Amino acid sequence: MLGDNIYADSLVATEKIPAYQKQFARPEWKAIRSQSQILATWDDHDYGINDSGGEYLDKEKSREIFISQVGSLMPQGQSFGTKEGKGIFHSYWLKLKEKKIHIVIPDTRFFRSPLKRKFWSYFTGKSQYRPNEAEEATILGEEQWKWLAEELDKPSDLLVFVSGIQVIPIEQPFEKWGNFPKERDRLFRLLSSAKTSDLVILSGDRHIAEIYEYPLSESRKLIEVTSSSLNLPLPFLPLEYDSEYKLGSAFREENYGSLRIQVKEGKLVWRSEIKDKIGNAVLRYSNNDSN
Repeated sequence: MLGDNIYADSLVATEKIPAYQKQFARPEWKAIRSQSQILATWDDHDYGINDSGGEYLDKEKSREIFISQVGSLMPQGQSFGTKEGKGIFHSYWLKLKEKKIHIVIPDTRFFRSPLKRKFWSYFTGKSQYRPNEAEEATILGEEQWKWLAEELDKPSDLLVFVSGIQVIPIEQPFEKWGNFPKERDRLFRLLSSAKTSDLVILSGDRHIAEIYEYPLSESRKLIEVTSSSLNLPLPFLPLEYDSEYKLGSAFREENYGSLRIQVKEGKLVWRSEIKDKIGNAVLRYSNNDSN
């Protein structure tokens, strides 16, 4: 679950509780929980208000509510954030025929510096942003950066990096890692040196689905699979932007992402697909396809 798991924007975090309760009372969740392990992060609409970051005043209470409502669905013993109770970043390990899969889920909300709005967005009312170049501007905060560096230093056969907001694209004017260029560059450096044989980025937020491929170095490329939204498509809005790193076109209706991992001839291989609401594959990344 990549965030925006509920839409309950509020300056008062406790007002989010009924939306969580309504969401997880749906009978579909009983079937999902009986068949699956759940891992989750938040994004703006379940964290605070639209596009909010570290300035959200009720973030400590929102964290408590997220852990009580969503954390309780996750594997027992899962820990979140710092020892002092800040943020919800966490990681999880899967083992598949002696291969190690490392799922790393940072928190891009709790510590994030304010966004810089584009000048004309004040007049149009559109939430569109320009890069925040300030030296101290951050997405993760130093303590979380230290945690992330330690996580990526752990050997794995596949690293699955989960981000509520998009990592690779810089062309779209909405929320993204590119709004904080120094943070994005720092992340790319860490991912480039991560002790993993392969990696993939899963992201959400955009109300469309897209796939990107970015040459990180001579020996490593980044693949980002964005899936959103499962419940709130916005096909009437101009949300798709061109990028030299985007593969194909966006899918604009309800969708979800799948990541299939197999061991074939002793090698861990994976493929990712975007599926529509009835399960048909509408986009796929097949360069690592096991078939």
